[in-house]
Order: sequence, then structure tokens, then C-alpha cells
Amino acid sequence: MLSVGLFDFKRQYVSYAEYHVDPVNKAIHSIFVPTLLWTGFTMVAVNHPQVMWAVAVTYAAYYTILHPVIGGSAALITLAGAYGAIEFVKNGLEWTGVEPFTFALGLHISSWLIQFVGHAIEGRAPAFLDNVFQPVLLAPFFVWAHGLFDLGLYKDLSKELNAETAKKVAVFRATKD
Repeated sequence: MLSVGLFDFKRQYVSYAEYHVDPVNKAIHSIFVPTLLWTGFTMVAVNHPQVMWAVAVTYAAYYTILHPVIGGSAALITLAGAYGAIEFVKNGLEWTGVEPFTFALGLHISSWLIQFVGHAIEGRAPAFLDNVFQPVLLAPFFVWAHGLFDLGLYKDLSKELNAETAKKVAVFRATKD
């Protein structure tokens, strides 16, 4: 049975955001989470483009359910990234001189390693150590939503989510000491 919380935007956002408070870690994630999504799409698309599209559409649908506007815009970007992955599979060797899978794998591994550095700076283990599903699915959505908030969009929602995140972080820090 699916948890009702799975489709609760605020709950999911705060649950992910509490692991990403430090500005350096957030900046790292803003660059390397989309990179991970694209490289993941690319590696799957090399041999299984239909599977890649199924995953991309699933992500897009989930984001749209979570928040029709923020999620809907994230869905469009996710699908554009999937299309970009298909184009890279077709043309990547010509563009880079490296087989597309090999290129994507190297970038994928590097992106994970850099994010571990971000979490070392944050002083908190990555969210996926507590729940693999949630951060892998939500990381791209979180980065997008956070970027919109940083642009000054959805100010009231951002303020509310930041307050909830601060409470969760305070609880974590109190139990850490």
C-alpha cells in the first residue's frame, strides 16, 4: 500500500530539504543532481530507450502530482533531459570522441563523488542512506523547486517549507550532540 505521504508535496520537500541546508551543499546538488539524472537516462538509453522513457514519464507524472505548477515545470525539464539523453546516445561519440555510455558513466560517478563532498561539508550523511527511493526520485524535483524559491517565486510556500525544514534540522542537531 502506498503511503499518503508519498504524494504530499510539503512532506516530501521537507523530508529531502533537511539533508540539504548548507549553501555549498545545495549549490553542489544544484549542479550535480541534474547531471546524475541525465547521465542515468543516457546510460539506460544506450540499450533500453523504452525503459528510459518509461522512467522519465514516471518521474514527470509524479512531479506533476506533487505540485501541478512546480512539478509540471519540472516534468517538462525532465522530459527534455530524457530527449537530450537520446540525442547524446545518437551523437555523443561524434561530439566527445568517447562512447556515450562510457562518457555518461564517468560523469555519473564523478557527480556522486562530488555530492559526497557536499554532504561532508553539510555534516550529514546523504538522505539515501535513510531511504533510497525518496531522494533518488525527489532530488531533481527538490533542486528545481529550490531554484524557483531562490528566484523569489512562491515566497509564502518557501517561507513555510524553510520553517518546517529548520525544525527538522534542529531536532537532528539536538540528537547528534
